[in-house]
Amino acid sequence: MSNLLDKDLIVLHSNAQHYSDVFKELGQTMIDKGYANANYIEGLLDRELNFATGIPTETVGIALPHTDASFVKESKIGLLVLENPVKFGVMGGDGEEIDVKIVFLLGCSEGNQHLQALQKIIELIQNANFIEKIMSLESKDAAYELLNNNLTIQLEEEVK
Repeated sequence: MSNLLDKDLIVLHSNAQHYSDVFKELGQTMIDKGYANANYIEGLLDRELNFATGIPTETVGIALPHTDASFVKESKIGLLVLENPVKFGVMGGDGEEIDVKIVFLLGCSEGNQHLQALQKIIELIQNANFIEKIMSLESKDAAYELLNNNLTIQLEEEVK
């Protein structure tokens, strides 16, 4: 079983209406399971306000929210797929917003691990086939398997 994944951090068909709802939905699980500090959600919100995490791709908008490693006790990657798009600011943008349907939460307790995860996810989201698979997921088991095979196996090899 992958150390970076937890099925409780996979949410399909979320009805979140705002990015703060997304952060609460995934962030509270991170806190409840002891993976993050009690102020983790505030850390996500602060980070998003100062450094937006939305990324436009050919197919759908994707967000990669994260915080400083000091908020995280144990590294985890979460996935949330939205029923309806939620607006996120564009990463590196000048206040522009995009409609996001897929959110990858990067909860990394080490800076270099965070960069590796970010690079790997950015590489994966350029692949329209991978995005299509995420959008068609119907079970947490299928999502876990997809993420494990395409993301965490490579990351865990690189971290060793």
